[in-house]
Amino acid sequence: MRKFIASAVIGLSLVGASVPSFAQPYRAPHHGPVHAQTHVSKKVVVVKKHRWVRGHALPSGYRRNYVRDYHRHHLRAPGPGQRWVRVDNQFILINSITGMIAALAAAR
Repeated sequence: MRKFIASAVIGLSLVGASVPSFAQPYRAPHHGPVHAQTHVSKKVVVVKKHRWVRGHALPSGYRRNYVRDYHRHHLRAPGPGQRWVRVDNQFILINSITGMIAALAAAR
């Protein structure tokens, strides 16, 4: 009995697929220019700048841009366990283990 019902369902689905759909709207052939109004909108991408604060932790994604030539950028020598990191247009002195911000300096 199950085989009969299964074959009937499969047979009806195949017959239904071969019949054209009558629910589609009729579209007349188009002649002449289209007078539709178009709306163009400008997409603006806003980049949110972070405001870094002493004592907060720098996210791990920003800790990779180490500045080894800190004298060239007129920065003081980092202390033991500290590193200068460049983020956007700022130099940030962080603790290399915890990522806590110790000092900030603007890039020149």
